[in-house]
Amino acid sequence: MSKFLNPSEIVAQTGLMQGQVVADLGCGNGFYVLPAAQMVGNSGTVIAVDVVEEKLAATISIANQFGYKNVRVVKADLAKPIMEIAPNSCDLVIVGNILHEISGKDQLIKNIYRILKSPGRVVIVEWKRTATPFGPPIDKRIDQEKLEVLFMQAGFRKDKELHTDGYHYSILFEK
Repeated sequence: MSKFLNPSEIVAQTGLMQGQVVADLGCGNGFYVLPAAQMVGNSGTVIAVDVVEEKLAATISIANQFGYKNVRVVKADLAKPIMEIAPNSCDLVIVGNILHEISGKDQLIKNIYRILKSPGRVVIVEWKRTATPFGPPIDKRIDQEKLEVLFMQAGFRKDKELHTDGYHYSILFEK
């Protein structure tokens, strides 16, 4: 069986560069935050967004352990408008394995569109809609084609599919 998702490999495929601004929406414990912080360097910024205070505390704690001073946390509900991030301020938005958990997908997509620069990119990582030994129930997972339609209807253009693992798919969209 394939190895599990490697956040550094995913982030590396997005074309992220030194000095850029990244928002990780639904950052959890900082799975994508660290590789993103490393790639944007001291001149860049990673905005880690989550609704759970403990997850943000864990993210900032691990960023500090690794000496990353370019990580800022924002407590926000992704299904509501996120006003703590300026419009057109992000080069890349990361949405890793959280879209299937969110009821207000339309609002989340509007948030992504609002905070992204033009052109800006968003990388979506989601569970494949097939049986896997772990992960959310299949009926909670989002079919890849449905997800693509959702984003294209919101004004995004599909750029490419990224290499992941045997359990996930990942798509890079451009605004």
